[in-house]
Amino acid sequence: MAVSVIFPVKNREEYVKRAVKTAFKAKHVMEVIVVDGGSSDRTVEVSRKEGAKVIIQSNLVYPGKGIAMRDGAYLAEGDILVFLDVDIKNLTPDFIESLAEPLINGWAAFVKGCFDRAAGRVTELVAKPLLRMFYPELAKFKQPLSGEIAGLRKLFYKVEFERGWGVDVGLLIDFHKLGAKIVEKDLGYKDHEMKPLHALTDMAYEVAEAILKRAIRDRKIDAYWAEKYLKSVKSLDLKPEVDGESI
Repeated sequence: MAVSVIFPVKNREEYVKRAVKTAFKAKHVMEVIVVDGGSSDRTVEVSRKEGAKVIIQSNLVYPGKGIAMRDGAYLAEGDILVFLDVDIKNLTPDFIESLAEPLINGWAAFVKGCFDRAAGRVTELVAKPLLRMFYPELAKFKQPLSGEIAGLRKLFYKVEFERGWGVDVGLLIDFHKLGAKIVEKDLGYKDHEMKPLHALTDMAYEVAEAILKRAIRDRKIDAYWAEKYLKSVKSLDLKPEVDGESI
């Protein structure tokens, strides 16, 4: 089975060369796709030079990670799609091969990557409590907001890509609703840029919104309670011990 590796990016010139070169070294990779969200640096130029297929994000908004992932999925040609953050400083071909292996061997239809670190505050204070409440079968996942995922391309056409930060947990729920076999794969240590402190509240809101929208769809909650909860998210104390934290 052929693998397409997809990197959503914006102004990541310093990382994209190494990321693309590394992805091409992984087994079964037929193409590397860089979906650019409107970079003002040399991200696009460097990506093309390294042989990546470059796609300009169809709607240049921020945050637009989900839009980039959707665009990459729809234009990919591989049987398996692997999505990765481009700023993983210790990225190796094994990251990609580990995510793709359960799919190639037929053990799963969707794979969530996890890492040797504690979950961030958005995960612990927002994502996990809501999953335990509405989708308890998914509460077992250590890092439901992980951006390192892989899945069968044909199934990505049946799920909804949230526009921004809620995309990863939204896909997890949607693949579960499809009845897809989901596994979590430990990828070891991940060295990457931490999310800035000021972004945590927005991330928390969008993550909660993605989960609650699906809970309303699945008739697990009414819209009034969901809206009330979303208002409370903005008052959560998400300040980590250091200025910058994984979600």
